[in-house]
Amino acid sequence: MSKDNIVLVGFMGAGKSVCGRLLARRLGRCFVETDDMITAREGRSIPEIFAEPGEARFRQLEAETLDALALKSGEVIATGGGTPCREGRMDQLRALGTVVWLDGNLSELHARATRVGNRPMLEGRSMAEIEELYRSRRPFYGQAHVTVDTTGLGVDQVVARVLSALRGAHATRV
Repeated sequence: MSKDNIVLVGFMGAGKSVCGRLLARRLGRCFVETDDMITAREGRSIPEIFAEPGEARFRQLEAETLDALALKSGEVIATGGGTPCREGRMDQLRALGTVVWLDGNLSELHARATRVGNRPMLEGRSMAEIEELYRSRRPFYGQAHVTVDTTGLGVDQVVARVLSALRGAHATRV
């Protein structure tokens, strides 16, 4: 069975959720968010999971969620910022369909992520630590089929760029 999902990856604040919802609406597809799947399954928020039982449990839940995504077809999927950043996970995501990396200027991504709040991976971290986290994740994100730079763009502009990139790179999939 052909997997024609569109999978959004990227750092916190890249706009995966908000752009994913609009992209799904524009394409007439369902929108799925891995963090929502995890919170629904666990019955508690991501910050609560990080607090107790901890990040290791959260990453295990992420892996189980990735397995569940194998059943999805024709959907727009937004992943958590760290979801692709384990060995073999980008291969799993790429097998689901077209992976789009929403990249951008780190200070802008950080500002957006901070505005939304409730980000366990930002809690108590210095900007230098966040820069290091971003640097460590870039090689994983870089395995995406398509990269869209979101720097200085609004949601409509990002979605338009994603649609254009998808039509150019994978005309048969959009």
